Amino acid sequence: MKKFETKYGYFSDDGNEYIIKTYKTPKPWINVLTNGNYGLVISQTGGGFSWLEHSEFNRLNRWHQDLIKDDWGKYFIIKNNITGEIFSPTWYPVKQELDNYECHYGFGYAKFISEFKGIQIQLTVFVPLNDQIEIWNFEIENNSNSDLNLSIYSYFEWCLGSSADHHREFHKTFLETEFDQQLNALIARKRLWEIPISNRGHWNIEYPYLGFIGCSKKITDFDGDKESFIGQYGSIEKPQGVLANNLSKRVGKWNDSIGTVKVDVDFNNGEKENLTFIIGIYKNKQQIKKSLLKYSDIENIYKSLNEVKNFWAEMFSTLEINTPDEAMNIMVNKWLRYQAIAGRLWARTAYYQQSGAFGFRDQLQDSLVFLPIEQKLTLKQIRLHARHQFQDGTVLHWWHPISETGLPTKMTDDLLWLPFLIINYIDETADYTILDIKEPYYDNPKKLDSLFNHSINAIERVLKRMSKRGLTLIGAGDWNDGLSAVGLDMKGESIWLTEFFYLILTRFSEICSKYKRHQLSKKYIQKAKLLKKAFDKYAWDGNWFFRATKDNGEKIGSKENLEGKIYLNAQSWSVISGIAEDDKKLKAMSSVTKYLLKKNGCLLLTPAYTKPDEMIGYLSRYAPGRRENGGVYTHAATWAIWAYALLKQNQQAFTAYKNLSPIYNGMNPDEYKCEPYVTPGNIDGPDSPNYGMGGWTWYTGSANWFQKVIVDWILGIRATIDGLVIDPCIPKEWLEYSIRRKFRDSIYNIKVINKANDNPKFSYMMIDGKKVTDNIIKPSKRSEINVEVYLE
Repeated sequence: MKKFETKYGYFSDDGNEYIIKTYKTPKPWINVLTNGNYGLVISQTGGGFSWLEHSEFNRLNRWHQDLIKDDWGKYFIIKNNITGEIFSPTWYPVKQELDNYECHYGFGYAKFISEFKGIQIQLTVFVPLNDQIEIWNFEIENNSNSDLNLSIYSYFEWCLGSSADHHREFHKTFLETEFDQQLNALIARKRLWEIPISNRGHWNIEYPYLGFIGCSKKITDFDGDKESFIGQYGSIEKPQGVLANNLSKRVGKWNDSIGTVKVDVDFNNGEKENLTFIIGIYKNKQQIKKSLLKYSDIENIYKSLNEVKNFWAEMFSTLEINTPDEAMNIMVNKWLRYQAIAGRLWARTAYYQQSGAFGFRDQLQDSLVFLPIEQKLTLKQIRLHARHQFQDGTVLHWWHPISETGLPTKMTDDLLWLPFLIINYIDETADYTILDIKEPYYDNPKKLDSLFNHSINAIERVLKRMSKRGLTLIGAGDWNDGLSAVGLDMKGESIWLTEFFYLILTRFSEICSKYKRHQLSKKYIQKAKLLKKAFDKYAWDGNWFFRATKDNGEKIGSKENLEGKIYLNAQSWSVISGIAEDDKKLKAMSSVTKYLLKKNGCLLLTPAYTKPDEMIGYLSRYAPGRRENGGVYTHAATWAIWAYALLKQNQQAFTAYKNLSPIYNGMNPDEYKCEPYVTPGNIDGPDSPNYGMGGWTWYTGSANWFQKVIVDWILGIRATIDGLVIDPCIPKEWLEYSIRRKFRDSIYNIKVINKANDNPKFSYMMIDGKKVTDNIIKPSKRSEINVEVYLE
């Protein structure tokens, strides 16, 4: 059964695929395919790029961002040698209208099903789990009522290394290609790797890999030069090399290097053919040979694809919900976790943003997604980030793997996400031994220090960044990078950061106590009290909390302002952190409901800035209603759901969730424009003429947070030191729902039954037939536990 169907596509009945019905989607709709090392991004028309380890430092093919034309990618062109007609199974680049077309996006693969004049093609693209390659498997069926002679051509431009190759006339001079008859593959190498790791000056290091394209069938022709294949002033829609009978076979060091190989296929009417192109990056030809031999066997391809599908099914199996909201089920059970893991943690790239780097705060938060799956993966992320902390507690705002270069941060909040993650890890595992694990510092690799001390260093550094009024200094920005000039002189204060720091101090004081560092525990409790005292004295603005003060002392996010009067985070985190008095929490979130909760979720601020303010930063320079300047910034909007749930405002929590859901927003696709199966980074707000249009999909920290606030705070099943807390905040209309969740090596099958007429609340539960009136499921040594929860 088709689910959530629009004129552009729908979800499969099991939610495992999103099927795109037309190549003319409102914007490019993509999938990210990666095994955590090698990966590719692919659009519904075949656009995209591939990489090994780092999408910007080690890219296989050229790709430049253009979400209008979307005309950079790895393409295949098919020529009917009898009629001379050409077409592409992904529509691009030939743009010959196809008789039938579907693009199926699944977890770890993309499948294009197309037909042109009786030539039916199923093209499956995927990345095997443990190889540095991508598979393009063609299953072709001849239903044209005549015998066929087809030629299949590949086309892409070699990049090999840094993606910053806009100066192509320079970069092409370092590329070279060769066709290896024994390997049956076109090989490319580069004599320059433009990344900052050379010991002998700039532009003076060899690219240490080989790019290649091979095929399971004999390659009959090839071309390594863009000029001879396309033709001077020619077009990729009708390349000169395809229109001619033969390719130039031009390879070597003196070309604008491309990856074009040709395979010929003859088959009778009614026959099927199967062939596979293998594209990838390896260190040497021996590795290439091994890979080509393996994947020239169709059985190995089917086996490898099944391994990919099973891998993701296993990844999703530790947390499964079944609620009356089918959109919630699809997103939580599958797509949000896939986006967070494949897109944010492993690929760290997409169509709207290409990074390849690790953000200190970014990927730490993303790694929360692993806690109900495999906690060791969260721990791995914690340890990685600890190694990018300085001895004084400051950190790199971001850094690049491979080169290990990065940007030291002047943003204060970055420092605190390390203890935040450790707090959450301990809540999930009750494993305090994590605190003893030792990692070095970025500025002193020889000094090993415990994760406990790494966290203390961060906290102590922030304690040195306090204003005279006792509020936390924002520095070059807090969680909101766009507040980039608010505190450059280290005078500007952040109310949100004060709230966040209060949470860290109170929670980490508990850890200090457990760790028998009682003096530190007392110190942090006292510091938290002083922080709250300053907060209570200065932060309230009448009906909400103001957001920050500039270096010159002026407020932002205040009733005093004409623009940017109210900001979301200062209100939501006043509740989440527990720093505010109850009456002010209620008033603040009432103001959120009145001014910020809109049709696509909660705006980050309102009204939008119409004039840039150099004392605020680049946030004020965005177009009004776009991104952080008066748009829905999805990451922050998820936190509003959390705050509503903490206040037991069930209806507002559910409305904030539903309005934000990409599936529901995607039901109006010509307004929303984005993929409906992943979260966008932002949605235009009412101050934009494009109100309701999403953007910046895939590469956003909202995916992990959206699934987390849904499970932890709407469904109300969350990990604590003492066990799983049952604390639902569901709509009164729901009669029941269930969750299957892994927690400390046990599987909990939890069914929640609602007997309430309004604002359902926990009454009691039956754990394996025994009645329990406390709302905490204590950890069990049994492998599987059945729980029935009753709300009244």
